[in-house]
Amino acid sequence: MLTINKVSKTFGGLRAIDDVSLNVKQGQFFGIIGANGAGKTTLLNLVTGYLPPTSGTIEFEGKPIHGLPPYRVAHRGIGRTFQITQPFAEMSVLDNVMTGALFSSNGARRSLQEARAMCDEPLRLVGLTAQADLQAGALTLGGKKKLELARVLATEPKLLLLDEVMGGLTRAEIEDLMISLRRIHAAGTTVVMIEHLVHVILDLCDHVFVLNFGRELFRGTPNDVISHPEVIEAYLGKPLTAAERA
Repeated sequence: MLTINKVSKTFGGLRAIDDVSLNVKQGQFFGIIGANGAGKTTLLNLVTGYLPPTSGTIEFEGKPIHGLPPYRVAHRGIGRTFQITQPFAEMSVLDNVMTGALFSSNGARRSLQEARAMCDEPLRLVGLTAQADLQAGALTLGGKKKLELARVLATEPKLLLLDEVMGGLTRAEIEDLMISLRRIHAAGTTVVMIEHLVHVILDLCDHVFVLNFGRELFRGTPNDVISHPEVIEAYLGKPLTAAERA
């Protein structure tokens, strides 16, 4: 579904992404981990058109997307969340999600009534149906993270990219959001997740790619990754206990 082939990105003398190649298959729940500064968000910015690669190619469903502006990447079927949520605070939850439906690839041909009807399923998947009429600014941080997910889902993405979606949440909010992500994945959306919380990666992902200083360190199943000596040294610091894995 997504093919990144020998992609590099330099900023002056800094090589933030260095000859990275990876493939995401349809239906996967794909995790990307690495220490701060490893290049994870830069990689997502390259995929979604916020940055052009210095070299290499990026393809989605067999067609090149590197160099396209973000809105065209989104219209191809790639949705993306950001580390800092930015809802339209004075609009309702429902109206926020409607913006996704109206500005998607088919949005210009939709009436307001059709866009409103499209919001039912995204709101259900993230668990915000009961809060649809609330002002978005009144939501907790966990609620705002769910709202951003719902708004992206309303654009009908085939591939969903999540950038530190669990950041700043309590343990209870994390567990609640994990339930929403399982529902989204089970509904047919392929997911790529950047995440620091190892137990979230272990629970949700079926394949993990490890970045270290912009280069691939290791890739494999979650259990293979957290048991790999170089990953332990570079990212985890020490082997995980059974409690930490849970």
